Amino acid sequence: MAIMEFRVLGPVVAMGAEKPVAMKETKALELLAVLVLAPENRASHASIASFLWPGEKPNANRIRQYYHQLRMEFPGITQPNDRGFCRIQVDPQSIDHVRFRGLRRVANETDDPEARVSAFRSALGEWRGTALEGLSGAGFDRKRIELTIELREMLTACAMAELECGEAHAALRRADFAMARWPDDEMLLQTKVRALRALGRSAQIEPLLVRWGRQFGRPTMHLLLTAESDTPDRAADGAAPAQICQVARQLPSPPIGLVGRQAQLDRVGETLAGRTPGRSRVAALTGMPGVGKTFTALEAAALAEGDFPDGTLYANLGGFSPGGPEQHGAVLARFLNDLGVRPATPTMDGMVSAYRTALADRSLLLVLDNARDEDHVRPLLPGPGASAAIVTSRRQLYGLAIREGAELVDLAPLNPHDAIELLRIRLGEDRMRTAVPFVGDLVEHCGGLPLALGIMAARIKERPSQALAGMVRQLRQERTRLRSLDLGSEDLSVRLQLETSYKLLPTPAANLLWMLTVHPGPTVSWAALRALEPHNIDGVSDAVDELIRMSLVTEPVFERYSLHDLVRVYTSELSDRQDEDERKRVVERVLHFLLHNAWACDRKLDPARRLPIGEAPDVEVVAPAHAGDAMSWFEAEYSTLTSAVGLAEECGLDRYTWLLPMVLVTYQWRSGRHLDALKYLKGALEAAGREAGPADLAMVHRMLAGTYRSLADLPRATGELRRAVRVSEEDGDVLGAALGRHVLGVLLRESGAPGEALEHFGAALSAFEQLGDLLGQGAALNGIGSARYDLGQYDAGLEHCLRSLALLEGTDDLNGLAHLLFSLGRIRLELRAHEAAIADFERARGLYRSLAYGSREARTLIWLADTFRRVGRRLEAEQAIQQTRALLRELGESDLDAAVERMRDLP
Repeated sequence: MAIMEFRVLGPVVAMGAEKPVAMKETKALELLAVLVLAPENRASHASIASFLWPGEKPNANRIRQYYHQLRMEFPGITQPNDRGFCRIQVDPQSIDHVRFRGLRRVANETDDPEARVSAFRSALGEWRGTALEGLSGAGFDRKRIELTIELREMLTACAMAELECGEAHAALRRADFAMARWPDDEMLLQTKVRALRALGRSAQIEPLLVRWGRQFGRPTMHLLLTAESDTPDRAADGAAPAQICQVARQLPSPPIGLVGRQAQLDRVGETLAGRTPGRSRVAALTGMPGVGKTFTALEAAALAEGDFPDGTLYANLGGFSPGGPEQHGAVLARFLNDLGVRPATPTMDGMVSAYRTALADRSLLLVLDNARDEDHVRPLLPGPGASAAIVTSRRQLYGLAIREGAELVDLAPLNPHDAIELLRIRLGEDRMRTAVPFVGDLVEHCGGLPLALGIMAARIKERPSQALAGMVRQLRQERTRLRSLDLGSEDLSVRLQLETSYKLLPTPAANLLWMLTVHPGPTVSWAALRALEPHNIDGVSDAVDELIRMSLVTEPVFERYSLHDLVRVYTSELSDRQDEDERKRVVERVLHFLLHNAWACDRKLDPARRLPIGEAPDVEVVAPAHAGDAMSWFEAEYSTLTSAVGLAEECGLDRYTWLLPMVLVTYQWRSGRHLDALKYLKGALEAAGREAGPADLAMVHRMLAGTYRSLADLPRATGELRRAVRVSEEDGDVLGAALGRHVLGVLLRESGAPGEALEHFGAALSAFEQLGDLLGQGAALNGIGSARYDLGQYDAGLEHCLRSLALLEGTDDLNGLAHLLFSLGRIRLELRAHEAAIADFERARGLYRSLAYGSREARTLIWLADTFRRVGRRLEAEQAIQQTRALLRELGESDLDAAVERMRDLP
């Protein structure tokens, strides 16, 4: 079939033999439209997919399916496979929008007014309705807007040319026709005013302008002046033929592959339209370097510029450029030239006045990219009226929100899903398949930063597939990561982007930034920041506020601060450049703060703990009111504390390498992190061997034994305890030996040797009595009572446990008291004192709950449920079991029934 004509300036049709060719599939028609409109009638699969299946990834097979249908419908126009592209070959003059643009070009180039009018009219004759009528989707909507803008500009230009040729009636009819569709278009209004003037109907002009100004809330005096000075009669004044009035459309090429920003685009769009309550029509996009502020601004502007008939102005203000920012005067002068405005006085104030006056009389969209700060951009902002602005900056522009009523829209790095989608778009399907095994590393180490992801995608595309593994290996390593994210220019280098921000920091903020890198863990508390400079808290507060304003530090949780991973890598390089003594001072200050705060919380969990830490009058130490607060503090700081252990080990600071694991161990036991405890205690044992005395070394052995016990490795636990006792006895440490013998008794009892356990409990009791240690005596008496219970000697067990109760009642050792009450409950259950047993179990359960000791609480609930069953209180027994199961689920148990039975069988 010979295709004669393709039409898109109206319903999309292909004409063959002067008849429309029926298309079986809508998608095939959409594909034809995309190819007809594409440069050289060639479009990539990604571009096609964005029109036909917006929001979905390109599917080459699906595209080829509809491309095949085109081949069947129109033999001869489709081209052979072009990897990743589709193309048709047609006569350009068979396409209406090509003829339309060609005629417009003829009109613009001719000096003959009649020829110009003829060309304009012929061009307008190509339109047969709404462009791309019947085709839906964001891509076709954007293209429709683009074509419609061209139509509106052509109608205006044609009417003006008709005026120049003396055809004022035709010009007026054309202006009225166009204004029925675009009633708020100022250029059309101006054309109508000129037509009325040419027809001698000047009396109608002022009422027209008043009505129009009242309807759209925009000044019209400048249009009245234009009308009074306009003399369109060519014969009378010999005026040269008019050219098309060009409306500024200065947006750079729209971004490719913008993902994950729909919510921000919606907010900006609402603000530009004046629909954000309490805000002006100024939107400020802020965020860290490389997060995609410019791309988001350009996309938002492209979506909105159809609502701004007087044009779009764009300026890169270079606020963070190494060469320095653009000056106000230069940008203002350029904008005034673009607007055709001449200030009455060529001063800065005169330019600002003329500029603001010009904006007040127009509906312009301004894109002011890369502002240094509020003062840099303030003279360029529109005042009240129909104009709007998008500002981008790395700095948080709070001043614009306060003074100008701007809507602040902060951009965060992309989430992993959106980061993967961006990689897919940038790499294309073929390269993405090759990169699949490395996608996790690419997303993680680029930190969701669009600039970093784009750089890696560009590098992957330009190198052979065999190089991919090496590139990812470089990206994984901190020392080479920023080198991997550098394509040699400021705009394409993560390091250079960060460096320009760093160089603009005041000295206190720059110093705090590298100190933050020294601090371990993903977040830093406000108290920890104050500890870095305890004698300059106001200075620290100002510095952290500046870092937040510069988008180099975030506050994800109240008074907890974090660095983006790539910022941390960059500032680690800064830290390495610091004086070695100064860096060591900061490291020790950080570890000192963490150790004393952890120690304060550990003592709330276990008041009987003894460690050679001492007081710290120079450190602000947390004061938890109860054990739950201490557990919450550990939960919030846990990743920081474990990182601190690694930092201490890396720096060879043995004191912190062994003491930090020791203050962590109680929390680790109660939260079920026994493998973590084992890992760090092993390192603590080595450091204590170099740093600590025999008593402290024995203590580490005891903590290792307790950890092995929790992991059900009783042989290793027993071995560690025997070593602890031996070290203490050789050193003459009576207390250490007593503690070791007590815990050894616990292990022997749990191993099924209550008789041997009694010997160790008895020896421990004698030592504690010798030392006058009441808490130790209470623990040993409880151990003896429990061993007597194991031997069936319930009366003797009850006697020892009651003696223990008399010692522990009213002390701070809530864990020891809870354990004793549990022992009493079991003994009284065997003695058939059921109500007393229930009271003991319920009180023990309450204490464990206050201590956030979930596993012990669950075990106590099991025994409480069994006691309820014995006395026929089945409903309460079932409630206790359900509470047990809920606790076990929180502790990560999957087989709840098996976990209940295992806890019931514990000795």
